[in-house]
Amino acid sequence: MRIGLFTDAYFPIISGVSLSVDNLANELMKRGHNVFIITNHHEHATPQPHVLRLGGYKLPMKGMHEYRVSKVTRKKVMEVLALNLDIIHCHTEFTMGRLGRRAARKAGIPVVHTYHTMYEDYVHFISKTLAYPLRIVSKYYSRSFANSADHVIFPTIKVKRTFDRYGFTKRGEIIPTGITLQEFLETPVDNSLRSRLGFSKDDIVLLFLGRMSREKSIDVLAREFVKIQDDRVKLLMVGDGPDRAHVEHILEKSGVSNRVVFTGMVRPHEVHQYYKIADVFVNFSVTETQGLTYIESLASKTPLLVRYDDNLEGVVLPGINGFTFQTNDEFQSYIQKIITDQEVFDTITANADQDIQRFSAATYAQKVEAIYKLYYKG
Repeated sequence: MRIGLFTDAYFPIISGVSLSVDNLANELMKRGHNVFIITNHHEHATPQPHVLRLGGYKLPMKGMHEYRVSKVTRKKVMEVLALNLDIIHCHTEFTMGRLGRRAARKAGIPVVHTYHTMYEDYVHFISKTLAYPLRIVSKYYSRSFANSADHVIFPTIKVKRTFDRYGFTKRGEIIPTGITLQEFLETPVDNSLRSRLGFSKDDIVLLFLGRMSREKSIDVLAREFVKIQDDRVKLLMVGDGPDRAHVEHILEKSGVSNRVVFTGMVRPHEVHQYYKIADVFVNFSVTETQGLTYIESLASKTPLLVRYDDNLEGVVLPGINGFTFQTNDEFQSYIQKIITDQEVFDTITANADQDIQRFSAATYAQKVEAIYKLYYKG
């Protein structure tokens, strides 16, 4: 099949959507398909023969400058039609998604859509004053776009339940987004990296890895870390984002910055090394729809301590591969359990990668391919 994956987020933008689209493309190509990624232009992008970049400009909103959007024009539709696609798979509801939908209608080919982002979880970060009307708009727009597709893929039960509440009427199913597991499963721990970052073998390293922005609640993580009195507990912050300076200020003002290491952005092919040297992955976010970093951490045998959310059902197995918390007090309680009870720590570490193959990119691509075949006319 000739398959077009349409996305507003793709490398060099580092995000769960970028990674998901790239993994799917690679796995589908391994299965013998011709795959094209259709996305926006980015001035720092590396040209790739299977990636078609069709214009793009920066979003003017604070904290969103790395993202690109593009106008849907007749010329761009014609460029897409020239690819002679059999299936269009949209990974965004916005500019590239609209382009894909328009091209599909023109060509008379099916549209599969993956809903990646729970917009109603983000609107209050744009404007607290306009949060309610924006939430209503996001609901109706998301429902309208999903109902215009032939088949919709939901990455978690949380997203599927949300769309059932929205009034979704088309065919859809839950397929967890997969990752390439090999580098996480097979890479040995690089103790020299741990030492270079200033951690001793007796330190207990808590890892946050991701975009440092408000929706990730990293300010809450920082304030809760300040409360941990045990000097052996260190915090490793991998990534960057608009709220990094604010978090650094919180930690410095509280006098614990000597127990925290910020690495900034790391290259994608080095990310797995940081999971490996950590003892526990921590996250306070409730806006995750895919939780790819959670899967990467488990594949690296690094257990989870993360805020509870519906999308973690079947991912975090409490007391087996980590813990979930609903309050800050619960977070502190689990931290104490982990650092004082060696048996608990050993158990969740040993079981972290249990049954991880169900989250592989190959498994994901196989399930997505089965959906394509339902509509393929070749």
